[in-house]
Amino acid sequence: MGSAVDFSPSRFLKDIEATTVLLGIDYSEAMTRRVLDAYEESFHRGAVLWRTTDKPDGVLNYRFYERVPVDTVSIAAQTGLLGPHNQTASLISAWSSLYEGSTQLCDFDAVRGLAKTWVYLGGIRPLEAVLGAPGVPDTIRRHHGGFRELGLTSVRHVAVDYQHDTANLYFRVQEGLSPKAAARLLALSRSTPPDETTFKDMVDFTAPDGHTFSVTLRISTGQVERVGIYALRLPAGQFPRLNDRLAAFFSGAPSHDEEEMNAVAWSFGAGGSRYVKAERSYCGRLVALMREWNSPMTDPGRQP
Repeated sequence: MGSAVDFSPSRFLKDIEATTVLLGIDYSEAMTRRVLDAYEESFHRGAVLWRTTDKPDGVLNYRFYERVPVDTVSIAAQTGLLGPHNQTASLISAWSSLYEGSTQLCDFDAVRGLAKTWVYLGGIRPLEAVLGAPGVPDTIRRHHGGFRELGLTSVRHVAVDYQHDTANLYFRVQEGLSPKAAARLLALSRSTPPDETTFKDMVDFTAPDGHTFSVTLRISTGQVERVGIYALRLPAGQFPRLNDRLAAFFSGAPSHDEEEMNAVAWSFGAGGSRYVKAERSYCGRLVALMREWNSPMTDPGRQP
């Protein structure tokens, strides 16, 4: 197995193929090798995780969390993983320049390569600064008042999705879930409330003193397409209600990390559209990094 924290490209190639077989989905070894070559230092230096959804054809993503500032967008353009004049990427550049020490994270599709770039803003930042950054389009800025009315004023991460032309804001919500609070948040995406069992899971598995809440917006129009409520680092051996696909993912996707991190997020869109995201640590001391970033975890475990 090797070290509990070291990234091994050869081991990863075997593990990603086995995980896509487990999920019954496609995989491109050639594209994965391109990604590993392009971001070799980031995979070795950072923390790595798997991600998928409960959709029958949900893709397998893998992500690295960087520990130092790196211009991942330029690397993607130089290696052909992203067009050199991608307008969506310019939004990442705008957000990355806001705070010294901001770090970029990347999500990759097991078939198509680069899917998403995140920015960890170096801490919890005020909404005004994030929306006011030069280069943020008015379609996104105009949500400032609505977010504030909901108490969404503290932003931890931002991201763009190249495959869907969307932007994501990840807020730190400073209170536990209640039916009233959940209804107000889900109304952003014109979603109906979850069923009783799902809501109980959401309450039981999110941290009682707050949680991460995401908003996904179409960049061209500013429409809120979906929102998400995250339960990070589930207690060992404990899970909310999952379908067979995610149960297989959590039990079968390899993890070589020193502390296991399993997470779920409930995603809600218009007209009752919803699904569950699942994340699982792979290597690189992910839990330790989440502690450094003061991420709200269901089971924070030992303190550093």
